[in-house]
Amino acid sequence: MSEKIRDEHLKRAAYVYIRQSSSYQVRFHLEGQKRQYGLAERARQLGFHEVVVIDEDLGRSGSGQQERPGFGRLLAAVCQGLAGAVVALEASRLARNNRDWHHLVDLCALTGTVLIDDDGIYDPKLLNDRLLLGLKGTMSEYELGLMRQRAREAYLQKVHRGCAMWEVPVGFVRTEEGQIEKNPDRQVEQAIEAVFEKFRQLGSARQTMIWFREEQIPLPQAKPGSEGREVLWRLATVSRVRQILNNPCYGGAFAFGRTGTKTVVVEGRAQKSPSRRYKAIEQWEVLILDHHCGYIRWEEYLKNRQLMAQNLAQREGEGGGAAKKGSALLSGLLRCGRCGRKMQVLYSGSHGEVARYSCSGGRELRGSSSCLSVGSLRADRAVVEEVLEAIEPAGIEAALKASEQAALEDQEKRRAVELALERARYEAKRAQRQFDQVEPENRLVAFELEGRWNGALAQVAELESRLQELREEALPLTDEQRRRLVEMGKDLRRLWDEPQAVVELKKRILRTVIEEIVVRSVEEPAEHRLQIHWAGGVHSELRVARNKPGMHRRMASGEVVELVRELAKVCDDKTIAGVLNRLGFTTGQG
Repeated sequence: MSEKIRDEHLKRAAYVYIRQSSSYQVRFHLEGQKRQYGLAERARQLGFHEVVVIDEDLGRSGSGQQERPGFGRLLAAVCQGLAGAVVALEASRLARNNRDWHHLVDLCALTGTVLIDDDGIYDPKLLNDRLLLGLKGTMSEYELGLMRQRAREAYLQKVHRGCAMWEVPVGFVRTEEGQIEKNPDRQVEQAIEAVFEKFRQLGSARQTMIWFREEQIPLPQAKPGSEGREVLWRLATVSRVRQILNNPCYGGAFAFGRTGTKTVVVEGRAQKSPSRRYKAIEQWEVLILDHHCGYIRWEEYLKNRQLMAQNLAQREGEGGGAAKKGSALLSGLLRCGRCGRKMQVLYSGSHGEVARYSCSGGRELRGSSSCLSVGSLRADRAVVEEVLEAIEPAGIEAALKASEQAALEDQEKRRAVELALERARYEAKRAQRQFDQVEPENRLVAFELEGRWNGALAQVAELESRLQELREEALPLTDEQRRRLVEMGKDLRRLWDEPQAVVELKKRILRTVIEEIVVRSVEEPAEHRLQIHWAGGVHSELRVARNKPGMHRRMASGEVVELVRELAKVCDDKTIAGVLNRLGFTTGQG
């Protein structure tokens, strides 16, 4: 027994600390784990009668960025004077950072506790031993940093060459060389292409999701760990659609470092925030354009990102929000000419149908009334007239394109169902082959396989029925319908006022030709001046008359006011109301 271990140490317990850095090491590095547990026997050989094994930190890193309950328990035992010795395989098992290591050494020196590893026994009170322990702790931290640096540099070297070291998004597969290729499954390709096509038409990720839901067309989802080769089919969700639209891989680009974490100090310990934040494209670590064959062009990917950013209707943001069902046609386009803020839409009235554009700048900065407020009826009507006058020559072409678009949409639905039916028939035949191969006496297995076969046949029948319905619905336009469509295209104003024309489509048309409208109000003459910034870079000014104070569409006529003023001299209110009713006058509200 070493002379450094005295009776005062043997009267206390020996604490054996066991740690492995990851769950992978816990599962597969079993020999190293056995060596650490074998230290308990060595402590008994050194003369310790009581041995305490601490193994709560198996699978936890000692870098200092992760909480270690086992190490905290060890420090508490040393502080309370319960530990006569701290036993570990080597210094790196106790700590991989100098903060924890020197804290433990200082506590052991104060309480007279020795440290024991596979190389020897150390007394922190002795200067030479303390120097050696300091070197061991420093080398342990340096070793971890060096291993991480080497692994990181090798990883980044492969990434800069364009090798995919992670799971690829659905619609792609990863080759053995780490390259990215399109999934050869035609149904998967068609579903991904349909997402981008519907987003081009609708301009909103949420509306795209709703369309897929209404048509009961599922979207593919890559099975984790399959390198994109195994696919699960689920109904569309907003998050799935946004993931597809936001991923640069679909634009043929190889990107790395799109997100980052933020390191914060919690109770004196550095910790990474659990959530990741997205970086701007200029801050991505690696971006290789035309790296592989994508589903869309890179320019379209950037345009989709910009459109989705504009669809975020934030109170103080620059986005105008997606086109919604509200009656205010200029929502997301108006900007206050006084403070420069985007104007918000406020709805009032008994049924919430009266819209008004308002800027909240004055209310937030001065606590006063709104900075600027504009009624929607006259402003919408004036801007719509200006837009229709500008785009009326393209009306006939738009009408014909609408007919072609409807036919393409029907064809797209049929194609999706046809591919799903083809896969369902394959699954049904596969289930039949499995059922035919089972022994009839094995009823438990046969019953299960028979149920799978029946389920596959039911899915085939359902898809065949849906396909037949789509074929019956997709009737070509007759000559009379085409003639009426062309006539309506010649008169865009009548087409615009059609009750069946959806508000969302009208808003998207306005946003296509107009970038924004800057609004200013003047007192004399009482009018709103709208500076229209067209998409092509041209500016034009539009003047819209506004009501003077006290003047509105529900005010009583001047004749009624004058008559009431004269009758009030000789009659009470009830008599005045009776006279007005007999004369056929009405209130401002009708």
